[in-house]
Amino acid sequence: MAKERMSLQRASAVDFRVCGFAPQVVPVFPGCSCSSMASLSSDVPILSCGGLAKRWLVPGWRMGWILIHDRNDVFGSKIRQGLVKLSQRILGACSIIQGALDSILNNTPPSFYSKTISFLKTNSEICFNELSTVPGLIPVMPSGAMYLMVGIDMDRFPDFKNDVDFTERLVTEQSVFCLPASAFEYPNYFRIVVTVPEEMIVEACSRIREFCQRHNRAGSTESTDLDH
Repeated sequence: MAKERMSLQRASAVDFRVCGFAPQVVPVFPGCSCSSMASLSSDVPILSCGGLAKRWLVPGWRMGWILIHDRNDVFGSKIRQGLVKLSQRILGACSIIQGALDSILNNTPPSFYSKTISFLKTNSEICFNELSTVPGLIPVMPSGAMYLMVGIDMDRFPDFKNDVDFTERLVTEQSVFCLPASAFEYPNYFRIVVTVPEEMIVEACSRIREFCQRHNRAGSTESTDLDH
């Protein structure tokens, strides 16, 4: 996230007297920067959340942590105690992954991180480049993530009411499942995961292109105009 946007969020947190919540799980691509929200705040307490699922590729084990950045002891003891109690309300990670945590954090070679990031960046670029040429779609190149967000120009696709309808038909007709971004209160976008092998990314983009060509009314009109 850009420093300017985080600074605005910090200012809002001051106005409304709330703490900041900063998930810091996904890797960052080479050439991109990602500032820690805690490094930009001297007055707002920040909860930075991390976990093994993405950076270390250990999903499903429910192993994560919260770092408390509270320079002025705004939280005091009660909120810290509350966070500990909340963490104990459900069963956490099993003893196997807890026992392996020290080795995972300290003995994972740097090459593992670089290979993972290179793989994700390459697939993201392939997906972005392929979908950028599809009329009616507006892909957003990520700075570091395991997925790519794609905007939908709904005016070009009158067959669909919204992103949910669009993605439901996409999986029905093309067997490509994408998550409608309405799930994140971000309508008329969908999310495509880039953790699959490269050939599957290329195939998925090809199927999405076919789907859009079939339903893009504005696209068919443009093609007719060009033919004449």
